Amino acid sequence: RPASPTPSLLLPLCRLVSWHLVCALTARLVTELIPVFIPILVKLTTTFAQQKRLAAKHALAATAIPAGITNPPNWQGYVLVVAMFAMLLLYSWSFQWFFFKVGKATIIVRSALISAVYRKSLVLSAQARSRLTLGRLTNLVSSDISQVERGVTNAIVCITIPVQVIASIIVLVYIIGPSGIAGWAVVIGFVPIQLWASRYLVRLRGQAIIYTDQRIRATREAIQGIKVVKAFAWEQSILETMQHVRSKE
Repeated sequence: RPASPTPSLLLPLCRLVSWHLVCALTARLVTELIPVFIPILVKLTTTFAQQKRLAAKHALAATAIPAGITNPPNWQGYVLVVAMFAMLLLYSWSFQWFFFKVGKATIIVRSALISAVYRKSLVLSAQARSRLTLGRLTNLVSSDISQVERGVTNAIVCITIPVQVIASIIVLVYIIGPSGIAGWAVVIGFVPIQLWASRYLVRLRGQAIIYTDQRIRATREAIQGIKVVKAFAWEQSILETMQHVRSKE
């Protein structure tokens, strides 16, 4: 009989909050792209105001308007102002909608994982309980699930960042020319350093989890045996043990 595939936690969670993730991703894209394209509207509005001012100046002087200067109609200014206001309004709405949808998705994910850990803890065998202690279960609920919860938001941000970078490069080239690429080249050059730092922090966090389990176990044992600790005056010894584990963590 072929071996069963390794169970995956990612796919069920994605199916559980797929609609919320799609809405949050769309709102995040809108939130990231609007500040990128607002400078284009500002440039168009400034050009419109300059052309109107020069046209009015030549009209007052009763001179002909030079060939390079046009007198745009007034409705273009109104359209630009309304468009800028609409983009800022859309930015505010999408920003709040993103956090609403991400918050809803993270609550669903957190509730599902805590429920799964609780149900599994009720059916553990004696051998499994010796390996999966109460401190480790507490660490799963308090720390690991919080990491997964933050990972939902970080995953959406990681998807939208490349789109924002490409759009920013296009806008910079449009506004200030090819020299805008140099600034983004410096930013992209720091990406390998950021990747190395993030991997190093993940490795450190994996090492700290071992001492976190030990600290929670020591705290739980001290609280459960508080009568014995007080009877034999072991407070200082227990406190030194906890501080030693905490310093390692």
